[in-house]
Amino acid sequence: MDELQARYPDGFWDEASEQLRAGYLLQHNDDYLEFLVNRVWGLKEPCRLVEFGCGAGKMGMKLLPLLPTGSSYTGIDQSKALIANARQVWSGAPFQAEFHEGSIYDTPFLENTFDIALTHTVLMHVPQPEKALQEMVRVTRPGGMVITCEANRNAHTAMLHIDEVNHQETAPLELFQTINREIRKRTGVDHNIGIKLPVLMHKAGLVNVQARLSDALRCLFPPLDTEYKQRVFEVICDEGYGQPKPDEAQRAKWKTNLMGYGIPEKEAEDEINRELEEDFLEKGPGYHTVYPALLTWSYGIVKK
Repeated sequence: MDELQARYPDGFWDEASEQLRAGYLLQHNDDYLEFLVNRVWGLKEPCRLVEFGCGAGKMGMKLLPLLPTGSSYTGIDQSKALIANARQVWSGAPFQAEFHEGSIYDTPFLENTFDIALTHTVLMHVPQPEKALQEMVRVTRPGGMVITCEANRNAHTAMLHIDEVNHQETAPLELFQTINREIRKRTGVDHNIGIKLPVLMHKAGLVNVQARLSDALRCLFPPLDTEYKQRVFEVICDEGYGQPKPDEAQRAKWKTNLMGYGIPEKEAEDEINRELEEDFLEKGPGYHTVYPALLTWSYGIVKK
């Protein structure tokens, strides 16, 4: 199960706003965002930007200073609490912005309203990403751009390296691949949708579809002697790598959950033992960790 969903099963987006904001520390480098805006997307004129699943508008706050003067930002999210937070955060910003509470499947916007429609780590959490993508196309003007930034969980798991435990060779990649596949089959939620979005965009009728990978790679080496390194460690823990040791009942539930995804009992036991031995929450400050974001930025043009 997705880490945020596991932690906040009821209204978890409302309760996880701080974690959502903190995740950007692992996901993006500011100079690469500038490169995307100026060199890859070539945004030279003022833009009307809408973000689907905007949360508190963090990505908008990252992008608006990079866009030409006169650009505006609109956000829509189903979470009343996050939209209220966004309005508060943006109230003092020197940008034109507005926020709407509502579904990304059925927005209140007219056709051809925006120059750019954006999602950031949203489609990886919804059961009908194609429907949301079609809505993004609908509200974007002909010649405008649809942009998505989404995860590739299998690739992230394969690339993560923790030297002291030889994570590159000891992490059971097939086990995590099985879990992600079963989540997709049962719920429609695809944690590897990032690498698939160029295809989904083409099928949605977008043209000139292209993609880039986020260049963010965090090297966390001991000692954790700066505020930045301590924060990176905390965010990695929050991403699911810093779980406290379970009691017997919690361990049994963990095992049941793994087996519920079709993992054989012995493999489930082996994975629990591996993660407990790794114990990133306690031992992580002494580990040499290389943490890849591996998000896919996909983008395409609405037909004129």
